[in-house]
Amino acid sequence: MPPKGKKGKEAKAPPPVKGGAMGPPPKPKKIPPPPACFSPEDLAKFKELFKAHDEENIDKVPIEAIPLMLRKLGFNPKTAEIKQLYVQFLEDDLVDTVEYHEWLFMIEAKMGWGDDFELAVTKAFAALAHDDEEVGLADFELLRTELENWGEPLQEIEFVDWIRLAIKDKTFNVEDGTFNYVKFIENMNNKDHRYIKEPINFFKLDQKTLAEMAMKKAAEEKAEEERKEAEKKAREEARRQKMIADGLLPPD
Repeated sequence: MPPKGKKGKEAKAPPPVKGGAMGPPPKPKKIPPPPACFSPEDLAKFKELFKAHDEENIDKVPIEAIPLMLRKLGFNPKTAEIKQLYVQFLEDDLVDTVEYHEWLFMIEAKMGWGDDFELAVTKAFAALAHDDEEVGLADFELLRTELENWGEPLQEIEFVDWIRLAIKDKTFNVEDGTFNYVKFIENMNNKDHRYIKEPINFFKLDQKTLAEMAMKKAAEEKAEEERKEAEKKAREEARRQKMIADGLLPPD
């Protein structure tokens, strides 16, 4: 016969057995809502990219995919920024996957770190350097020619300083004349104080000016292409009308 419980007191429940054999299951993790700054269109784009890298279909992506995913959104994440995102949004340093809500908050954080300006400058340099594939390398003399004729023209003395800095931070290869403008922009954003007291401001070319300069150049080049295409169509039509007049083609 089992022993009676003490009067006036409820019998204590047995302690849960370790390992999950007994006791209530752990409460499911409450997923926070997406950042309010994102529109439905933004979320659809972010979700599509996330699913494309969720190869195992487990609603998680490998942690090593995050830098590539951010680049596909047009960002230029630095190694230190990637590490900060992991520290800020992942549970611990042993996690090797990223969940969708964590991915969204990483995007929001990266947007808040001002990458848009750096991206605009990088794309502007790509346009000015005729780097259509955006590999990040430019012919330095070609870039010099463009910068001497667009925006607020640079002077020769300013290029002397530019070359000195580019050689010092190993972004200008003197042997083949290539210039790693992506690395140069990153270095200048991070380490202006190492070289001169005041920010170099891209040698008269601040982010907005340089971006506007590239957009203006692209617009003018597009207008020129459209003009040439219109002239080509006009010539073809004139030729067709002449052939109709000569009886070589039936009239419309």
